[in-house]
Order: sequence, then C-alpha cells, then structure tokens
Amino acid sequence: MSNEKDLGNPLELRISVYTRFWLYLIPSALSLLCSFFVLFHLLFDRTLRQALNNHIIIVLLLIGLLYEVVSVPLMLYWYQNGDTWIFPLSFAHFWTLVDYFCYSTQLVGFAWASIERHILIFHSHWVSTKKKRFLVHYLPLIVVLVYSFIYYLVIIVFPFCQEVIIQSPFNGVPMSCVLANPFFYKYNTISHQFLPVSLIIILNVALFLRVIWQKSRMNRSIEWRKQRKMTIQLLSASTLYFIFMGPRTIFQFCRFLGLATNDILVLYYHSAFFANYIMFLFPFVCCASMPELGKKLKKILFCQRQRQVIVPVPLPTKNTTNKRTDQIGITAH
Repeated sequence: MSNEKDLGNPLELRISVYTRFWLYLIPSALSLLCSFFVLFHLLFDRTLRQALNNHIIIVLLLIGLLYEVVSVPLMLYWYQNGDTWIFPLSFAHFWTLVDYFCYSTQLVGFAWASIERHILIFHSHWVSTKKKRFLVHYLPLIVVLVYSFIYYLVIIVFPFCQEVIIQSPFNGVPMSCVLANPFFYKYNTISHQFLPVSLIIILNVALFLRVIWQKSRMNRSIEWRKQRKMTIQLLSASTLYFIFMGPRTIFQFCRFLGLATNDILVLYYHSAFFANYIMFLFPFVCCASMPELGKKLKKILFCQRQRQVIVPVPLPTKNTTNKRTDQIGITAH
C-alpha cells in the first residue's frame, strides 16, 4: 500500500494509507465482536429487550453493524488498491447508499434518542398505553428510518445530475453528485449534521442538569435507580458523539460559511476520518453503560470460574462406630 499520493496532495490526509488501513481494521474487528455480544443479550434477554430505552440502542447497533459489514471492508479494500480499483456505477450507488444511510441515520437516530430519553424519564405517562407507545415511541423511530432510506435512495440512485464517480479523499466512499448542488448541500449539512449534533449536545446537557435538579432540589420520590441507568447510558454515548463529531461539525461549519482554506480542508478531512470511530466505539459504550452486560463481558474476558461450594459432611457418632465394629466382628465369625 503506497502512500505517495498522500504526500503529493496537500489537501489530503497526513496519515499514510497503510496507517489508515490499520486504524480502521483493528477497531472495526473488535467492534464487530462487541456488537454481536451486546445485540445477543439485548435481543434474547426478555427484560432488556422489552425496555423501551433499549429499542433505539438496538436499532443504532444494527445500523452500525451494517456499516461495518458493508462499507468498512470496501474502505479497507480501497486503501489497498487505491486508484487502480475500477467499479461500475451501480456498485458505486450501492456503496454510497449504505454508507450515507448508516452514517446519517446514526446521527439523526441518536438525536431522537436524546429527545426520547427526556420523555421516558420525566414524562413516562406519555407511553403508558399501547396507543401512546406507538405514537410517541415507535412511530418517530419508524419515520427516521423510512425518511433516511428514501431520501438517500432518491438522491443517490435517481439523481438529476450527470454522474461521475468521485471518491472521498479520506476513505474512498463515492460521493453523490447531488450534494454538489448548493441547495442540497446546505439542506444535507444542516438537517443531517448541524441539527442532530446540536440537539445531542444541548439535550444531553439539559438532561444531566434536569436530573440533578430534580433529585437534589425537588426531593421527589422517583425511581432514581432506573433514571440513573438511562441517564448514564445516554450521557456516555453522547460524549462519544461530542468528541468525534464536534471537530468535524466545527470545520464543516467553516466550509459552510465559505472559509474553506487549505488548512481548514486538511483539518476537516482528518476530523471526518476519525468521526467514523463513532461506529467503532458505540458498541463498547453501550456495553460499559449497562451493568448487566459489563459483568457478563468481564466474566468472559477474565474467564472467571464459578467457585465450588464445599459442604461439610458430618462425622459418624461413637455409637454408630461401635455398631459398625460389632457388625464387622459378627461377620468375621
């Protein structure tokens, strides 16, 4: 894997292609294992599966799994072959559709999770009946998935522009020609990046402050244990989004304002490259924020064996011993 092209173009990553390959391969492989572990317990444990706060987590994990199974291996193959890899337009549509759908739905879906967590913690009566649960809990999630799929299906598979396969300079994903249109570029950037990231940050800070205020000042008798688990789960994941999506959003905003200098573009490409770590690290954050899964994973990793319980056996009494001796003596005669 030659890295000559990285050194020749000042607007590309300063990270060699060889290093990029391993920076994606290792965390992606570990993330796949963790995803299967977390999804297995969330889907087959009845208590975890029926918890409303876990439904969006399951959906996001499945989306991340699709991304890591389809798009990431293609990125790795591109790192190995580079510009020598020639593929048809239909294949480019497939790769772009999977990549854009998974990445944007992950952001928009977690933004909805931030809204829903306020409902589940502070307005649980909104989901107290089947009808309310469908309208407040299931329907918004369905709308997010259907909207994202139809939107990217239309602009990628049925574009109104002349298509030329141009691949992303940091991971090789073919870019949609529709996003070169100023209107769609602004709409896509605001709706699928600026707005979700802003909501994630604002709503999770508000959730933290609201929980602390309700617990300490109002002194209400609430299910704090359940609230604590849901709050920790969401705040842990939101930290991941803040760390890896924050820089990309800032540099993207600079591009949005027309401040696309060479230095800004280089920083944007690097931040976009590492923003994919949201997909890689999300399963680990979910596992760490669920005490039940953390304990099970710890047992698997450290191969903890169950302790054997030794039950003391009572010794025979004196009379029993004498009786046995007499019996033995009689038998001997």
